[in-house]
Amino acid sequence: MSDFLFIGKDAVVFPLAKIVFPETVFIDDHAVVSDFCFILGKKFVKIGKYSHLAPYAMITGGGEVYIQDFVDISYAVKIISGTDDIFGDSLFTPSVPANLRKVKRSTVEINNFAFIGANSLIYPGVKIGEGAIVNPGTIVRKNLDSWTVYDGQECLPVGKRKYREEIIRKAEQLVELRKK
Repeated sequence: MSDFLFIGKDAVVFPLAKIVFPETVFIDDHAVVSDFCFILGKKFVKIGKYSHLAPYAMITGGGEVYIQDFVDISYAVKIISGTDDIFGDSLFTPSVPANLRKVKRSTVEINNFAFIGANSLIYPGVKIGEGAIVNPGTIVRKNLDSWTVYDGQECLPVGKRKYREEIIRKAEQLVELRKK
């Protein structure tokens, strides 16, 4: 565990999680990274307080990823922070020298209380608003509004999430309880 940039109080990284460049990965208090997760932390990855990465979740691409507090990343979610430029004259695969490739890296941000459903795909450069819900199997290519529910390959809004104040209050109570 000492190889991490930071590992917080009561944070758990299960033994079968694979983390490449752990020295760039910040795992905050009470966060959980389940077995069979894959994290490529080449630039910087933050997993916030009380957040969870379920089995087979993947963070890759070599850019920056900020997962804030109380976020659930469900089974087999893919978060991609960089990709090869396939439209230019460059080659693309990690097996060729860097000077022959053109990789576009960006930042992915997933804000507090968001839920990303199983088998969803998050594209580079996306910002997911506070409390947003991404239904299972959704492809996220654009920024998402706070406290809104999204669904499908086109990632369309299908409703508003209720109980914002109650959710935040419960989170605040949990944080206070853990301080004691």
